[in-house]
Amino acid sequence: IQARAIPELLKGSDVVGAARTGSGKTLAFLVPAVELLYHIHFTPRNGTGVIIVCPTRELAIQ
Repeated sequence: IQARAIPELLKGSDVVGAARTGSGKTLAFLVPAVELLYHIHFTPRNGTGVIIVCPTRELAIQ
């Protein structure tokens, strides 16, 4: 999932992905988010950089 999602997300495309548990979905959206923030020289004083919405508390803790 990472190989297909990351390049699209870095281009600014919207991506919907489904994959098995443990397949790397979390990294598939975190890597592009961090990469894009890094390239714009984001700092906390810029405000909110990323909002991540989770359907359950358990997934948010992960």
